Amino acid sequence: MTAMPNTFIVGAPKCGTTALAQYLSERPDVFFSQPKEPHFWATDIPKGRHEMVPANLAEYRALFAAADPATHAVIGEGSTSYLRSSAAVPAVLGEVPEARFIAMLRDPVEVVQAFHGEQYYVRCEDLQDFEAAWRLQDAREQGHGLPPGAVGDQVLYRRVAAFADQVERFFAAAPEDQRLVLLLDDLRADPAAAYARALDFLGLPRDGRTEFAPVHQAHAPRFPALSKALLHPPKALVKPMHAARMMLLEHDTPAVRTLKGKMRVEKPREAISPALEAEIRAWFAPDVARLEDLLGRDLSTWKATR
Repeated sequence: MTAMPNTFIVGAPKCGTTALAQYLSERPDVFFSQPKEPHFWATDIPKGRHEMVPANLAEYRALFAAADPATHAVIGEGSTSYLRSSAAVPAVLGEVPEARFIAMLRDPVEVVQAFHGEQYYVRCEDLQDFEAAWRLQDAREQGHGLPPGAVGDQVLYRRVAAFADQVERFFAAAPEDQRLVLLLDDLRADPAAAYARALDFLGLPRDGRTEFAPVHQAHAPRFPALSKALLHPPKALVKPMHAARMMLLEHDTPAVRTLKGKMRVEKPREAISPALEAEIRAWFAPDVARLEDLLGRDLSTWKATR
């Protein structure tokens, strides 16, 4: 029978999960699904048309058909919706009691900007200006001013980056010896040490890796209309478009990677004003204080306007 995953990078989004999954997946004893984020267990979070979500457990298991438990000590996936889902971690443990979970966190001021940029890239957000989107939070919480492509919490940036409740729920669901929390700050400051912590947690031998190339730099669509057509096709084309995207994922050749690269351009995020940064930090301050207690870590750099 097809193997089930035993390792889950659960989020949060824009916190370095793709980089960590990439570094791990380059080892011969690690297998990660394609797509990396099937979002299968987050049944309480609505899925967008652009998300490639298996329809049932059989389809989900098929993502791991190429994994060999005799070779792959770690068989994983990395759905960033799982940390903010109430259903995902308990559902995983119900199916895979020995599952291991890695959560990654980041300064919420950076998260809301990066997540906004990603939602604009995948055409779930129709406001390119971050401050304008931030100002709409109250209205959007009430269901007003939502972009046509958005579902669930995709443009509710305050909710996505408020980590204290998410981590508290995660700690309540996952046994202490089956969970690890990493900060993007640590991965940036000393990627080798953060990577080694992940290897130790997963029971993998250290490999002496010293090169950690950046993954998923800030970007924008090169052809916005084409990106929208690919990611948000008409209902009649959703299945064939998803099948085409799966084929590209399964045949991740240099030519395919070049093609994907040509679909986007690197575009560093514009700095927000000190006044807006101070406002956002003030909004998240109580949440960050709770998170410090939960993690037992000093997060003072997440509180001060830079």
